[in-house]
This record gives sequence, structure tokens and C-alpha cells, in this order.
Amino acid sequence: MGVTVLAQSGQNQGDMGQFLIWVGALIVAVVIGTIVLLVIRRKLSAQSAEDPGGFTTMEDMRAMVDRGEMSKEEYEQVRKAMIAKIRQSQDAPEGGKGVSGGDRPRG
Repeated sequence: MGVTVLAQSGQNQGDMGQFLIWVGALIVAVVIGTIVLLVIRRKLSAQSAEDPGGFTTMEDMRAMVDRGEMSKEEYEQVRKAMIAKIRQSQDAPEGGKGVSGGDRPRG
């Protein structure tokens, strides 16, 4: 009976050691995963700061015409569309609520 208890006690210590090894490995994996995600996030943030999300200026468009990547007709179409879009956004009231005729302050 005493030998059996000692054998089981040694086995429990071995199981506990294996458990601690796996817990340690899991902690290391989580730390490494977190570091990898932070590095990827930092690189993506740096790229998005450099590239304004596909925004093209009129200077870029003129350069495309000069290089022959875009015809003058295409340039004019894009230019007119951009002007219309800018005017539309400037004419739109803030927050979708404008001053209507009945709400206009009288002075």
C-alpha cells in the first residue's frame, strides 16, 4: 500500500510538470502572436499613411496624360466628374440637415 501511494505521487508530479510545460508553451505562443500582430498592424498603419487610399490628384492625372496612359478626353471626363463631386459635397448641408425656408432665421 505504501509503495502504491509513492508511485502515484511520482506520477502526479510528472503530470503536473507536463501541465506546466504546456501552460508555459501556450503563454509563449500568445506573446509571440501578439508581437506578430503588433508588427503587422504597425506596417499597415505606415503604409496607409503613405498611400492616401487611392486618392489621385489632378497633377497625377495630368502626368498620366503626358505619359500617354490616359487620353485627353478621358482626362476631361474625370476632371468634370471630380469637379461635380466636389461641388456636390460643398453644396450638401452638414449632417443632412439644412436650413429650410420655414426655419430660416428672420432678421
